[in-house]
Amino acid sequence: MVVDSVNKTIYLNEVHEINLSKSSLKDKADRWVAKAFNNSNQVTRINNDDNILAKGSFEVGADYGLVYSKRKLEYTLDLQFKEGRFKIEINNLILSGSMVSNELSLYFMSFSEYDTFFRKSLEVYDESMRKKILKRINKNGGVEKNFEVAHNFGTEITSQIVQELERINSSLLSYMKSEEDKDEW
Repeated sequence: MVVDSVNKTIYLNEVHEINLSKSSLKDKADRWVAKAFNNSNQVTRINNDDNILAKGSFEVGADYGLVYSKRKLEYTLDLQFKEGRFKIEINNLILSGSMVSNELSLYFMSFSEYDTFFRKSLEVYDESMRKKILKRINKNGGVEKNFEVAHNFGTEITSQIVQELERINSSLLSYMKSEEDKDEW
């Protein structure tokens, strides 16, 4: 698990060694994806002998100022297979349901980066709307207060993201290591 504040992202990239053939690892991963995702046919983008690429999502939430904000976080799950091992990557994390930004990078910004980002985001509005927004922001504590609220929200959801990515990794690894349950009938 990597929380990369330099590149302003979070991702998981691990290789697990399991004494199974490449095809057995792939078959087990196929079954895990089918069980772990509500509709694996809709989320799977690539499924060949070497690779499974799927899109997934989960919810995170925290206080955003005076309001509890729940957001869906979408991610890419990339599984690759070789004899005796598989690699899991979870990356391309994007928050949905925000009017400000879908990028996690927002929560890793310094104040000066945030200030620049915030002012640039106002460029989509006409001059009178920008003035109204800035007036309201300044009345409510300014960009500094917005930065603090965003930073606190980011801190809260980062721990939730890390926990969920570790849970996904652990779930897959446990399944891959498990003995097949073969019903005799």
